[in-house]
Amino acid sequence: MPEPATILCVDDEQVALFLRKAVLQKFGFEVVTASSAKDALRILSTQRVDLVLSDLLMPEVSGTELAKAIKEKYSGLPVVVVSGVNEIPPEVRYADLFISKLEGPVRLCERLREVLSQSRSASSAT
Repeated sequence: MPEPATILCVDDEQVALFLRKAVLQKFGFEVVTASSAKDALRILSTQRVDLVLSDLLMPEVSGTELAKAIKEKYSGLPVVVVSGVNEIPPEVRYADLFISKLEGPVRLCERLREVLSQSRSASSAT
């Protein structure tokens, strides 16, 4: 049985971070949390993760700016940006997926599994 994927979940709101972590764990993911982009980049420098899930709207560094920074340093690491806003920002092109919070937790986890599967297929093909 394959070991569960590790997701780095990034959100500046502690309640949202706690709830998202609980949902992800319920769906079988290992979860590491960060409350800022700076913390996320520090964690990525010391720990292996399979995917980064970041909120879009955060102070100092947005989720899309974090996605860009991650892609510059860890090009093969999938990044998913989640947001409650309806308009998709143009900077989301740095992320592998943009998903609305309105789609709900089950759909979020399904989409994360899809991104992880695509990432694993791409890395095994190289």
